[in-house]
This record gives sequence, structure tokens and C-alpha cells, in this order.
Amino acid sequence: MAGEEVTGRQVLVIVAVLVGIGVFWVLFTVGYLFLSSVQVERSEARASASASAAGVQVGAPCPADVEHLDEILAIEGDSLPEGTEVVSVEPAVNFADAIPGGWGYVIEFTASDQAIRDYVTGLGHNGEYLDDYPTTQAGADGAEDVDLSRVSAPWMTGFGNTDLILERPLGRGWLVIRGGGM
Repeated sequence: MAGEEVTGRQVLVIVAVLVGIGVFWVLFTVGYLFLSSVQVERSEARASASASAAGVQVGAPCPADVEHLDEILAIEGDSLPEGTEVVSVEPAVNFADAIPGGWGYVIEFTASDQAIRDYVTGLGHNGEYLDDYPTTQAGADGAEDVDLSRVSAPWMTGFGNTDLILERPLGRGWLVIRGGGM
């Protein structure tokens, strides 16, 4: 080896090896950063899902549960029809996912036909003609957190940051209160 001349071919091989090692480290680093960011996103998604399952939403004034119903209704000065029985209070997760910083509540309730008609009349609609209004379609703004495929002839109206969805024949409804990020 001593005294041998380095040929152009040997230089090319050495340069190719060094370039290959450099490319390997760049790809390794990029892959590592990508996988790390995917793991962080998954962790954040799991944390968000578990918080939503527990009724806690980032930025929401209180948890989404029946114990906080009075606080939730006070957010927009809302109420429910007289004699309402609240079935559930859930976080509006689809709205929150779609709107950065958004949060909301879905209050499912039951009430008598007349109580619902009186309530709707108090909102500025003629509750006696609820059966004549058109049906709300799935995907309507404000209805993203209610499965309308399981609601017969849904009717919907909005007021402020609140939407009211009713099933016809009357008896079941959802009050959807949304806030933040809007």
C-alpha cells in the first residue's frame, strides 16, 4: 500500500460511501422526527378522547354532565321546555374537533308535546305548526353531534350559539350549546 497511487475509481468509491452514510443519517433523522411527531399526535388524540369521554373539554366552562346542567344552561341564558326530563349531557366532540378552540354540550331531553310547542313559541316560532316545517338534513351546521339518522323527521332552529333539534312526532329533543373558537 505504501507508495501506491490512489486512483480516481478509489476516490469515487470513498466519496460514494461517505455520501451513502450521510444520506442514511439524514433519512434516519427525518424518519425518527416523523415517528416522534406521530406518537405525539396519537398521545394528544388519546388524551383528548379520554377527556371527552370524561365530559371534560379544553376551554369549556364546566364538565359535560348532568350535575353541571344549570351551569351549562346559564352559558347562553338557555332553558329547556317545562317538565323536561334530561336524558343525557355529552360534550359536542365533533364540533370541538372541527373548530380549533371550540367546545360544546349536547343535552338530550324528553318533554310533552305541548311543553315543546310552548317552548318553541317562546323562541319566536309558532309551535302549533311544528309539524309543517321542513325536515333538517344530516350534516346541518349545529347538528354535527346528533345522529340524525336515528331521529324521525328532525326539525331544527338556531338562536345565538345554541341549536334546538326536535324529533317529530314531538317528545324528544336536543339542545346543542357551542362556544369558544368561533
